[in-house]
Amino acid sequence: MVKSFFWASSARHSTTAAASMAVSLPMVRPLGYLKAMTPRLVPPQICWRRHLSTIYSQKPERVPLPANLPKEFYSQLPERLRPDNEPRKIDVIPPPPSACSVCKDPVATVTASQLAILDPTGERKALFDYRRNPRSVKAGDILRVTFKSGDPFSGVCLGIRLRGIDTSFLLRNQLTRVGVEMWIKVFSPNVGSVEIVQRTEKRKRRARLYYMRKPEHDMGSVENIVQNYLRQKSALTGQPISKSRGR
Repeated sequence: MVKSFFWASSARHSTTAAASMAVSLPMVRPLGYLKAMTPRLVPPQICWRRHLSTIYSQKPERVPLPANLPKEFYSQLPERLRPDNEPRKIDVIPPPPSACSVCKDPVATVTASQLAILDPTGERKALFDYRRNPRSVKAGDILRVTFKSGDPFSGVCLGIRLRGIDTSFLLRNQLTRVGVEMWIKVFSPNVGSVEIVQRTEKRKRRARLYYMRKPEHDMGSVENIVQNYLRQKSALTGQPISKSRGR
């Protein structure tokens, strides 16, 4: 009975809406604001709900297992309720000793160990430590480097890079009127010896003499200075000059 009434009301509402749309003529449209002032006829909507009332019941208390329950019945119980279900012991391994407590500065330790192998006496380190040693190599000095696997190389020192085990210096010379530069590692095993041929006349105002690459400041070839140094050295030590010329 209720369902039939709802369907009839819906049909009536749709018929009324269709009729109002058909009656809306152009001359009646200006009076459309009166439609908002009149209450709309909404068909009653009946929502069928079923209310269920329940009584709150407390959670039943857990019944303890019998004290002398045979082990044959353990398989019928959940694993979490079995009497023999004890928490598994986890082996806690103590952490290894921290390396920071043994070696607080590993980079300095590794550098010191390498220097002990490559420069056991510390003479080569002091030779290029221009910050602490006043008799060390300075920028502008003429050096002669002897290699274990090739001919020596001579040139003007343009700069020194103090980088610990990677300390290096730059030499510049002219071969057949062509400027040649070479970076040489101080602690390289291939370097046999480093000799100071001639010191600069006065202390340079710069630590990097890159301006000597320009033609107006270039010293040119230093072969004559190196040959005079080798003659004086041969006269003092009594050893003949080596056939390999310093290049």
